[in-house]
Amino acid sequence: MISTSDVRVRRPHDHEALMTELQNEGGFATFRDVLLFAAAIGFRNDRSVPFTAASGDPIRYETLTGPAFSDAFINMIAVNVVDDPEIMDSSRLEDRIKIFENYANGGLEYLQEQVNIRHKPAAQIAIDLVIEALSDSGSAKPASVEELLSGATWH
Repeated sequence: MISTSDVRVRRPHDHEALMTELQNEGGFATFRDVLLFAAAIGFRNDRSVPFTAASGDPIRYETLTGPAFSDAFINMIAVNVVDDPEIMDSSRLEDRIKIFENYANGGLEYLQEQVNIRHKPAAQIAIDLVIEALSDSGSAKPASVEELLSGATWH
């Protein structure tokens, strides 16, 4: 069985500059925080992008899961994308980390695309994406008459 102290999370080399910009100018204290945010963006936008080239020192799993919600967040992503309840087995931690890394990479790719399209700094894009996510969630969406009546039966 693998000890969590042996598990490391990689940072995608292709997005090192973006991660550094988000850390320096976006209010993210650590690369861990950038990766967690990027994985949320990747998951929200269904962007899982594998990578092979890593940069810098990998982050220890225990460091990544320092914030109380992080472990649950990583597990939630894995459970939602893998149709295998055994993904939560302790022996599958590396599989869950790989899924997390891919969503973080996909989120960073999405963020970079938004920087390129919107012509704004990465920090502003991050703020905009959070505001968009908050305004999208929790509110009722308008329904058409057809949608409202689709479940009705008339006798």
